[in-house]
Amino acid sequence: MLRQQAIRASGGACGRVSSAVGLGRRALSALGPSASSASQPQRNTAVSVLTNGLTVASTQTQGHFVTVGVAANVGAAFESPSFKGASHLLDRLAFKSTASMPAAVLLQAAEAVGGNIGAHSSRESIMYQASVFPKHLPETVEILAATVKEPLFLSEELDSVKQQIAYEIDAMQWNYGALLPERLHQLAFGSKLGNSPDKYSIQKVRHANDIPNLCIPSSQLGNQLYCDDPMRLSKISPKILKDFHSLWFTPDRLVVAGVGMPHDQLVELAEKNFGAMKPATPEIKQLQKLELAIAAQTKYTGGICVVDTTGQPVSPNPDDRLLTHVYIAFEAPGMLDPDVYAMATLSSLLGGGGSFSAGGPGKGMYTRLYTEVLNRYHWVESCNTLSFSYQPTSLFGITASVPPSPETHAHILPIMLSHFHQSTSAASLSQVALSRAKNQLKSNLLMSLESRTVELEDVARQVMAQQGTRVDVGEMCRRVDSVTADDIARVAQRMFMGVDCQSPFKVDGDEGVLQHWKRTGDGGPTVIAHGPMFGDRDAMYLLDERVREWGLGGDAFLKSGMKGGNASASVASRQGSGFGRALGSRLFGRNL
Repeated sequence: MLRQQAIRASGGACGRVSSAVGLGRRALSALGPSASSASQPQRNTAVSVLTNGLTVASTQTQGHFVTVGVAANVGAAFESPSFKGASHLLDRLAFKSTASMPAAVLLQAAEAVGGNIGAHSSRESIMYQASVFPKHLPETVEILAATVKEPLFLSEELDSVKQQIAYEIDAMQWNYGALLPERLHQLAFGSKLGNSPDKYSIQKVRHANDIPNLCIPSSQLGNQLYCDDPMRLSKISPKILKDFHSLWFTPDRLVVAGVGMPHDQLVELAEKNFGAMKPATPEIKQLQKLELAIAAQTKYTGGICVVDTTGQPVSPNPDDRLLTHVYIAFEAPGMLDPDVYAMATLSSLLGGGGSFSAGGPGKGMYTRLYTEVLNRYHWVESCNTLSFSYQPTSLFGITASVPPSPETHAHILPIMLSHFHQSTSAASLSQVALSRAKNQLKSNLLMSLESRTVELEDVARQVMAQQGTRVDVGEMCRRVDSVTADDIARVAQRMFMGVDCQSPFKVDGDEGVLQHWKRTGDGGPTVIAHGPMFGDRDAMYLLDERVREWGLGGDAFLKSGMKGGNASASVASRQGSGFGRALGSRLFGRNL
């Protein structure tokens, strides 16, 4: 009836690097032995596959409650134009009316088991999950199965959800922490000038919501997580959602995951509730193949956009300060590349923070962006690493927020760019700083996995993305320990200077799980500056020149805006000329 296997500790890993101390838990080949690996916790994951192709994965832990979920291998990055916004609507329509349970009955069943039940979507997956007492596990799996297998998408429920989304999107225009990363994706993966020699010329708009008008999709990674286009939202019908669900919610694209229960029990419940699901028909398989071929055509284009909000309405919340937000990002290795742990360690090394820390100070205070930016420049409101990892390719960069003025605009750019440049040199990284970054990364990973909800998501996404394998947390820590200063410099050069080289780590034994990343763009930057500008001579309108002065971006970007000797000087700066450091010394009167 089913195939069953135990996951080896040296298998592939998956996840995403989403913060200064986040660890991308995707595949990395087994590195050399580490003295600390023997002391790291070991936790095996069991995986079974039902006859219809559905995967069941679980890990046994001790505790008073269990966590169970169903992950679908689909998200915003799988949405073709006719399905745009569907993932967001499926997220919000979770646990509504199904063929076997009206909404009221399902709600009563959920209340009866208690616990924590919810759903969320991302660009590459949709997750339905619940944490309950062990005795309520059977009923909980039944609830999850009903909402995953047979949602009805009733018109009245869809209309209600659309009203909620419209309200949330209206409020999100002031939530720049959520809005601007979405615009960054649109600019990074879809530019109208993508085939023009002037594609990195600065685009000027008056509102962040105007950025989509500059872009045509070059890949579906640029699709929004949120359906924030009122016209598109109004056109999404129950039929569109049913077609999207029928296309992607097939057994071979689902993982039933659990934490805290015996594996055999979860397999039995999955067989009972999902075993009757029919495999995808040949017609559905063919449609999936066509859609996946489109989704695989990832193309990073980059671009630079200045959003001048002068004269625009301000947030109605008097506690929201008027700030200028700057996002600078580059294309980065995909999450299956062997350099993923070096990239995660660099994220931990740079770190960052804000002028206000909820719960008290102390978080990330020894990271570079905290000690060398926030502690030195009192006017900087926040400065953080940003990283978004996906299977084909990723984004990595730095974001900062400052009070708007000609002076702060002129100074924040070289401050940010100096840290990109500094990261490309192994000599700039002390063993103390490297050790601290790796310890913080491991600490964050281990503490995050103390949450069963986080571990559930980790189990599901690893097994789903990497052909039924999962890296043990002890193995993750060992691989973090193996990262060197040269690894950090190499991955920084790959990202920030467009250097085309492969990670030296071998992928032997992990075929089908690991793959060396192939750059999809030319190494240029993606930059958004959002805030009130101070005339045409505002420093933000020289963003492209500032990035080139620091020798950042691929050769095509460096040469596109330079002439004669200036182009050669900029390209030469990546060879260790110290150009960027000299510029920083002139700007700040000190050595960087």
